[in-house]
Amino acid sequence: MTDTFLSRVLGKASTAFVCVFSISLAVESLAQGQDTTPWSRDLQVIEVMLPGLYSNANQAYFDGRRQVSNPQPRHDLLIETADDGFIATLSAPGGAVVAVQRWSLVEDDEQQAVRMNISSSDGEARCPVWWTRDAAQFSASSEAGCVDDVKSPAALSLAQQQFWWTPQGGGGAITLHRARQFNCFADIPGVGGGRDEPYVRYDNLDLHDQGAETWFTTHDGRHLGLRLFNVDWPINNYDGYFTRDSLVIYVIEKLDDGSVKEHGYAFTLPEANRIGINLKWLLASCFMISGKVDTPTM
Repeated sequence: MTDTFLSRVLGKASTAFVCVFSISLAVESLAQGQDTTPWSRDLQVIEVMLPGLYSNANQAYFDGRRQVSNPQPRHDLLIETADDGFIATLSAPGGAVVAVQRWSLVEDDEQQAVRMNISSSDGEARCPVWWTRDAAQFSASSEAGCVDDVKSPAALSLAQQQFWWTPQGGGGAITLHRARQFNCFADIPGVGGGRDEPYVRYDNLDLHDQGAETWFTTHDGRHLGLRLFNVDWPINNYDGYFTRDSLVIYVIEKLDDGSVKEHGYAFTLPEANRIGINLKWLLASCFMISGKVDTPTM
């Protein structure tokens, strides 16, 4: 009787194991053969890379320095995530809005690319572009029939640090660099060396590293400012030398006659996340992560 009972139990256990094993195999078989298209994966990457603040301050500065005919004016491009895609806002340095567009990404199996639908802020459809992957970047272009739509780009390029926009109707690309946000403070005077001297701190000064400026008024009425510029050199500044890119901090001042005086600057590697300068009468420090919250290291 005991043997019979054990046989029944073991028989049921074996049956249950076979059922569970069969279900497991079925689940595993469902997990196979799920390869997606390359443009489906590309869409996911583009969605992550697009958002951010971009500026062509570097291009505008060097166009003037090189005396380029028809230089590009300076503009900022803010790409923000929205419920149905992205909102792209093009503005002048003073904040005046030049244009607002809505972008949405979809897989286009027929074109084997990522289609980006473009519309104006009031919903008017513009010419779409199609994104494909290149070496370390994505490129997009519109179809030939859209050459008359000047409000839609003819071509776009997206990399980790840059976003290039080529307008319809010819002309060169607007080369925008991705901006990084910094917070700064300035101490007057610039105390150093552990000396116990009184100073006044002006803090919570926000700006980005694409030529942005932040201003403050001192206790004696001076209008001082800081500027950050992550310089991407398209030329060398003298023969026989390779001029390396740099993150630069400037100390500037608005004078009574309306002009801006540059008191000094310092520079470091372009990928640095903090930079400072001490002119003795003023010390300034800018950083992406404050020492108050940064992780201590040995």
